[in-house]
Amino acid sequence: MKNLLRYHIKVYFKSNKLLLPFLIYLIYLCTAYSIMPYSIVSSFSESAWVLFFVMTYVGFSYTEMENPVTEQLVLLKVNNDNLYYMSRITVLLIVGVIMSVMGMLYPVIFNVINHSQLFTRSLMLSDIIFGLFLHCTMGFLGIMTGSLFHPRIIKNRKIAILMVFLVAVLAVAKGSLIKELPLVRLVSWVFPPVYDILVTFTNRDFFGLQMMVMPILGGIIYGTVLMLAQIHFLKKNKF
Repeated sequence: MKNLLRYHIKVYFKSNKLLLPFLIYLIYLCTAYSIMPYSIVSSFSESAWVLFFVMTYVGFSYTEMENPVTEQLVLLKVNNDNLYYMSRITVLLIVGVIMSVMGMLYPVIFNVINHSQLFTRSLMLSDIIFGLFLHCTMGFLGIMTGSLFHPRIIKNRKIAILMVFLVAVLAVAKGSLIKELPLVRLVSWVFPPVYDILVTFTNRDFFGLQMMVMPILGGIIYGTVLMLAQIHFLKKNKF
């Protein structure tokens, strides 16, 4: 596993595909936190759904850079499909955690620089911990959503791009769509529960363990289902 992780990390970072999403998220953070004071819960929630979009792009672009011939050779050498696919996903999860930490570290440092004037109330350790969990969950959902549209799962890449874009948008906007078209509620569960998680924090001033457990657990379960589905389809759809 360790050698596979080194291999994937080396290939990924050499491709420079991480540079664009990193810059996009950094620019967002610089822009968003230039406004003071900001509500802690709403700012962290907004940052988390932006991270969802960024990590959806990361997951999708990662599958685009894979070379089928190289992948076959590595799979033959490893002789363990599950281990190979899990190592790929682990690399993406590492990237997701790094981006999540960045999403939390920036406002924390900026708040210190501005003498604790960035937010409408004092920033507490619990805010940072819960905020990090929220970001990691959204990053996980984004990774699994984007990487599900693998070239071996959806061969037409134009359709894949359109589908991943629609799924990502509907994951966040399905609440508004349900208000306009109530019947959409019957199929809304198909899309990642980004809206379902974020709506929990609407008009909240504080994070709380009790209110976070179910939304975060739901997000982790959904992402895990996508991960298992991806591995299943990749093993089924050979080269």
